[in-house]
Amino acid sequence: RKLDSERLRELASRREISVIDAVHSAIDALERQDFLEGLTGDYRRLRDDPERWQELRSEREEWDSVG
Repeated sequence: RKLDSERLRELASRREISVIDAVHSAIDALERQDFLEGLTGDYRRLRDDPERWQELRSEREEWDSVG
């Protein structure tokens, strides 16, 4: 396996960006991934609770009828 610093330089070079911009992009991607995984978990917990899931569906139906 290559050193991380070498991998990072190669990634930046392929994308024609600076190494620090590659680091920023990686951080942004990890933050988005964490957010989406959290959101998925939240929805899973809602679906696992029939009463709360029905409340959400009812609220969505109300919002969909506004307008």
